[in-house]
Amino acid sequence: MTSIASLQSLPNEFVVKLSNTMIISLEGEQADSYLQGQITVNINKLDENIARHFAHCDNKGKTWSTGYVTRHQNKLLLVTNEDAGSHSLAQLNKYGVFSKVDILDDTQTYSAYFISLDAVKTNEVKAALSQLFSENEVNRLLESDIADNGSLNKIESEHGVAYFANTSCKGIIVLLDDNGAKQINSLIEAQTLSCYTQTVFDAIQIQSVHALVQGDAVAEYVPQMINVQALNGIDFDKGCYMGQEVVARTRFLGKNKRAAYSFKLEGNVDIKTGDTLEKQLGENWRIAGKILNVASLDNETWFIAVLNNDTTSEDLHRLADNNAITCYPNTLPYSIEQQASNIVKKRR
Repeated sequence: MTSIASLQSLPNEFVVKLSNTMIISLEGEQADSYLQGQITVNINKLDENIARHFAHCDNKGKTWSTGYVTRHQNKLLLVTNEDAGSHSLAQLNKYGVFSKVDILDDTQTYSAYFISLDAVKTNEVKAALSQLFSENEVNRLLESDIADNGSLNKIESEHGVAYFANTSCKGIIVLLDDNGAKQINSLIEAQTLSCYTQTVFDAIQIQSVHALVQGDAVAEYVPQMINVQALNGIDFDKGCYMGQEVVARTRFLGKNKRAAYSFKLEGNVDIKTGDTLEKQLGENWRIAGKILNVASLDNETWFIAVLNNDTTSEDLHRLADNNAITCYPNTLPYSIEQQASNIVKKRR
């Protein structure tokens, strides 16, 4: 696996081995109904052809984890990062004892990859995936990344699942069993595909402003503060789930004042999650927010910070612990705007 100077230096055809992925599986008679009461998207509408972004919250609406939810055969899969996933797994098992559902850390069952879309279209990679999912399924996946309902298109077989990641660098996430992983690893070993470490995918996610919670940020932010709604990761018309009242009030009363933004610094800069960012106001500087995610490449550092949601790309910021480093937020790749609801609760 090779390093990379910057995201702009990435070749068109590449793969990333996802080493910081945790996969939680739920299986059993009440798996659907149980998960329906836990996460922010409607599991009853999650069919075998789609994946969705999700958030899993505590009863105060603070986010334990974010990631993707999808199905594989008889299982529901939550795909997230290790730190957040360990919290979600503990909480799911805590409440799951009253339901007929098996909740497991299924990470070792799958090997996880991100494959660039241009790589998927090459003869070698497409042929390998066609052996795992069938040529018709791979062609169907390549027809469109987004389904009619805004979900992410997905295919599956006994060997695993593949779905679009809707990142700025277009590609698919593939979760494969041992036989499937051998197919992809053989392409890497034959140098058919350039292979990169998890840090490259972390940078791609940050560029795309797909925020993950970790460390002290676990149970710190309402999902809208990290833009989960902008990724179609919250169904506001579904029934009750953990934290639903807070998430709904934040939406319908227009109370959210925070959002996640990405930044890019030149060079490999020593910053870490939890570091403070300051914003220039006239001749003064004021605390703006905390850094949520960081990915340092050879000559480039990407990070996400949670700031006021009226932040613009013209607002100058600096690192509180290294105020010689200044930066401007990148323009968001999607809209975070949500109008306050005009629904008035009827009183008796």
